[in-house]
Amino acid sequence: MTFEIAGAMPANRVIDETAHFGFGCAVWHFAVVLRDVVVGNYVSIGAHAEIGHRSVIGDRTRISNGVFLPSDSQIGCNVFIGPGVTFTDDRHPVVSLAAPSQYHAEPPIVEDFASIGAGAVILPGVRIGARARIGAGAVVTKDVPAETHVRGEPARMRALSTQSARTWA
Repeated sequence: MTFEIAGAMPANRVIDETAHFGFGCAVWHFAVVLRDVVVGNYVSIGAHAEIGHRSVIGDRTRISNGVFLPSDSQIGCNVFIGPGVTFTDDRHPVVSLAAPSQYHAEPPIVEDFASIGAGAVILPGVRIGARARIGAGAVVTKDVPAETHVRGEPARMRALSTQSARTWA
């Protein structure tokens, strides 16, 4: 495991010993990285983020503070995930002490160069295409095609601004 101690002593974060990190990664205070996670090179995992079991995160990706990624998430390279983004993976969550769980995981897939604004919620089984952009606070209920922009609740496709690629419509 090779990663930088970013901002706090190792005791202030939980990183499972089976997690694998590439070169130049930073894991910030109180982040939790669970079993069998694979993290590429130059990835930043923000404070209070949780990365679920067996998730894979590509090179040069930034996961901001307070992000929740469920188990088996697939995050591409050069992805930006804003503060407080929540990904979900169970369409019908229940807790039953009397019967086995009906849990059916549908983890997210986020392709290369996607950008997800602060506070967005990504529902189970959603695929976010390459270079897609999700507006802050959006509730994404279905797949987002590559190179599109969605925003709102529920998120709907919007035209990109004619200004620079970094300007929101």
